[in-house]
Amino acid sequence: MVGKEVFAVDAKRCFASTDSTKSLICFDFDETYFPHACEDGQLEDLHGMELYLDRIARQYHVKIAWVTGSDCASLADKMKRAHLTYMPHFIAANLGTELYQITASGERKEIYAWKRFLPVQEEFNERVDGLIDKLSLDGIALQPQTMHGQSMYKKNFYYFPDGGDLTDVLHRVRQAAAAAEVGLNVNACNPRAGDPDGAYDIDFIPLNTGKRAAVRFLASHCMVEPARIYAFGDSGNDLEMLQYAGNGYLVANATEEAKQKHGQMCESPYAAGIQSTLQHFFL
Repeated sequence: MVGKEVFAVDAKRCFASTDSTKSLICFDFDETYFPHACEDGQLEDLHGMELYLDRIARQYHVKIAWVTGSDCASLADKMKRAHLTYMPHFIAANLGTELYQITASGERKEIYAWKRFLPVQEEFNERVDGLIDKLSLDGIALQPQTMHGQSMYKKNFYYFPDGGDLTDVLHRVRQAAAAAEVGLNVNACNPRAGDPDGAYDIDFIPLNTGKRAAVRFLASHCMVEPARIYAFGDSGNDLEMLQYAGNGYLVANATEEAKQKHGQMCESPYAAGIQSTLQHFFL
């Protein structure tokens, strides 16, 4: 069951859709699908890839998803910046805590079946507040993120290393989150996406959500096996999604942290690397 809302982007349409689904292609958005620099060559590659994706969606019965830490308002702004024409069939926003289907006419429909995985919001907020208080008492100060905003089920913070044992600090954050029964994403920030250099993203989300969980849900929803899933990302918060997919790739502009943990990579950055990789599977 879905609830309908028009996506806040003018004159956009969804990629071609067929009745059956044989493959699923999942993209992280920031610094994977969307290059923040928006240089002319990057946008030319991106617009060419849009046409390619629309063709293979129809020819090979492919569904396309954006699986992103951004919210839908931010996505709409970035689509305008890049002059994008097409929207995906699905959007997993706010680190996979929100899941939408996009109709051919550009309507965004919330997939209510996904919401059964979400706790009562007040209970989640209380758990996160208690977790932040505990970490503060333990000498671990987290700074709320203001650029990306907070959502109902994604609470974003930065951790700025102070010269102490970073491994120990992150271990204690993970232990505290597990004790509070709160999901956690930790990865080095990517300054190219607008984050501060040298900081770490600390994102608290409900258990059983996140990018990997969202892709797993979409695979079941579309009746696609992991071997027929193709996923692309650029940073540490994409790694679980890439590892779940049968074909998971980092773009060549990925962060060093991600490259150290995942060996399968595109030969080029952004859309150029994505399209050349997909052409090995979809001519």
